[in-house]
Amino acid sequence: MEINLSEIKNAFLCVGNDIIGGTICEINPSMNKLLFEFKPDSPLAIANMGTRGEALFEYNGNRYFIAGKVFFQPPSKALMTTETNAEIEKRKERRCETPSLPATISYATGIFKKRRIIKSTIINISLGGARTKTAEPLFNNICYDIKTKFPYRHSQLDFKASFFLKNTDSFRDLYISGVQFTELDLVSESNLKRYLFKRK
Repeated sequence: MEINLSEIKNAFLCVGNDIIGGTICEINPSMNKLLFEFKPDSPLAIANMGTRGEALFEYNGNRYFIAGKVFFQPPSKALMTTETNAEIEKRKERRCETPSLPATISYATGIFKKRRIIKSTIINISLGGARTKTAEPLFNNICYDIKTKFPYRHSQLDFKASFFLKNTDSFRDLYISGVQFTELDLVSESNLKRYLFKRK
């Protein structure tokens, strides 16, 4: 598949625990080569260079990834010796039981749209949604945001998503809610997949 580089959107390079934004300058399948330029002031994961990584990007309404070994090219580029062609991100939904993962849920309320914060615990999570535990009920027809950090190796991965309530059960003073994600940015989606599938 031939890719028009000017039409690529939301490009990121994932190396180790780092996700770095930038621009894909070149994709050459015949030479197994991809060239990535970092955004100005990006944190450069030089310590992780020389290891396997992934380039993630959006193109023609689909999300793609290319995997390979990544090498730093001073002052602001990385060269990937590619091991795969551009492949559409398609994975079967997997639900992961979490070890009482703390999270915060928020939503806009009142005339001035002040954010109300609800402490929460994620019981399990998948690419499409999660099951949460809160001390107060969630309601239908409200768009909520949820934030957490996934434990990953010796670091943490940031995650944020918007969601709507699907169902809820109560037990004493606790509310167990099934929620469906409606919006994920590319970094949060990538971090969720790395957490679920334990990508290297």
